[in-house]
Amino acid sequence: MKMPLLIVWDHDGRLAGILRPFAEVHRWQLREADDEAEVLKWLARGRPGVLVLRPGRDVEREMALLARVGWVLPDADAVVVVEDGGPLAGLAWDLGAAFVLTPPRARDDLPEIVVGLMGVDDAPAGG
Repeated sequence: MKMPLLIVWDHDGRLAGILRPFAEVHRWQLREADDEAEVLKWLARGRPGVLVLRPGRDVEREMALLARVGWVLPDADAVVVVEDGGPLAGLAWDLGAAFVLTPPRARDDLPEIVVGLMGVDDAPAGG
């Protein structure tokens, strides 16, 4: 079986830092991304995979990526973490995000949501 893939698009690495211990425990491959073509290529490989996207540096480009993932790979799940619950959260829902997380609980809920979307047992691998 192929290792589940967790792709994190986050301009400062904070979300990858939060998710890295969960990826290690569950034996997921974690990749940090900043290239749209790589994200699509990785998700197209057909293994369980989740994209975690935190828009920030280039919102137009990042929302276009979310839309492209939904169009090209409709079975792929994306979680969008936004800094506020304003229009960007609504846009993320409209573009097909499986979950949109906003403060104050966004970072607390993220690991549990990713585990659920991966479709894997919540117990650590091998234990």
